[in-house]
Amino acid sequence: MELIRIFATLAIAVAGFLIGRRVGIPVPAMIGSMLAVALVSAFTGFALMPTPIKMISQGISGAFIGMSITRRDVRNLPHMIKPLSLLLMMLTANTIVLGIIFHMFFGWDLMTGLLSCVAGGVADISLIAMDMDADASTVAIMQTVRLASVLAIFPSWIAFMTKDMGEVEHEPLDMTIEPSNTVLDRIICTPRRKLVFTLAVSVLGGVTGYLSGVPAGALLFSLVAIGALNIFTDACSMPMTIKRTAQVLAGSLVGSTVTPETIAHLGSIVGPLIIMMIMYMLVNFVFSFIVSKTGMLDMRSALFASSPGGASDMALIAADLGADLTKIASLQIPRAIYAAGIMPQVALLVVHLLDA
Repeated sequence: MELIRIFATLAIAVAGFLIGRRVGIPVPAMIGSMLAVALVSAFTGFALMPTPIKMISQGISGAFIGMSITRRDVRNLPHMIKPLSLLLMMLTANTIVLGIIFHMFFGWDLMTGLLSCVAGGVADISLIAMDMDADASTVAIMQTVRLASVLAIFPSWIAFMTKDMGEVEHEPLDMTIEPSNTVLDRIICTPRRKLVFTLAVSVLGGVTGYLSGVPAGALLFSLVAIGALNIFTDACSMPMTIKRTAQVLAGSLVGSTVTPETIAHLGSIVGPLIIMMIMYMLVNFVFSFIVSKTGMLDMRSALFASSPGGASDMALIAADLGADLTKIASLQIPRAIYAAGIMPQVALLVVHLLDA
C-alpha cells in the first residue's frame, strides 16, 4: 500500500510540474509539484514520500549550486569582495532581525522564522528546513511568495529607482574561460562519463553529509565537493533534466508534509510576508545607495545584484535595462552559495544563542 501511495504522489507531483510549466509559474518543477501534492495531502492525507529522497534531492541541489562556481568567478572575486561582503552582512542581519520578529510577534518557532527569510533557492531552503526541524511547509510558502513577489515587483521598482539614469559605461571584469587539462579531465572526457561522475560525487557527498550529522549536511557536502572540482577541472556536468527531477522530488517531500492545520495557518502568513518584502526592498535600496555613492557599482547594477531572486532570473531582466550582467552574476552567485551553504549554520547558531 505504501508503495502505491509513493508512486501516486510522484504522479501527482509530475502533473503539478507540467501544469505549472504550462501556466508559467516560477520554478514549476518545485512549486508546481509542491502545490499539487500539498492539495492532495491536505484534503486526503494520501500523499507519501520516503525521507531518504530528501538526501538524494539535497545532494543534487548542492551539486548544481557547486557547478555555478567557476575559475572565472574565483579570479573576479577580489574585484567584488567589498560589495559582496557588504551585501552578505546586510542579508544576514536582515534574516536574523526578521526571524526574531516573526518568533516574538507572530509566535513562529525561531528556526522557521529564520529560514523563511533566507534569500536562497525555494527547493534548497525548503529541503534544509526539513533537516533542521523547522516547519517546512511554512518555509516553502514564504520562499515561494518571496520569489514570485521579487519577479513581479522588483523590475518595476528598479526601473522607477533608475528612471533618471542614462547609460552607464561598465568597467569589464575578466570573462576569459581557460580550459582545464588535469588527469581527471583526460579520463572523464565524454558527456556520459561527466554525468556519471558528477552524480556519483553528489550522491556520495550527500550520503557523507547526511551521516555526518551536520545540519543540511547532504547539500553542504555535495556543494563543497562539486564546487571544488568545478574550480580545478572540467569534469562535472549535469543536464537540467536531473535538476528538475530533484526539484520534483523536493516538491513532493514538502507537499506531503502539508496538513489541514497548515491550510488553516495560511492567514497568519500575510503579515510576515508584507514585512519581509518591505525589509528586502529596504536592504536593496540601502545597499545600492552605499555602493553607488562609494563607486563600487552603478545604482542600476547594484539594485539587481542585491535583489533576492534567482540569479538567472535577475540577469535576464537586467539585460533589458542596461545593467552590468557580469558584476550582477559575480554577486548573485556567491549570494546563492552563501544562502544554501552558510546561512543554515548561522540560523542554527542564532537559535542556540537565544535558547541558551
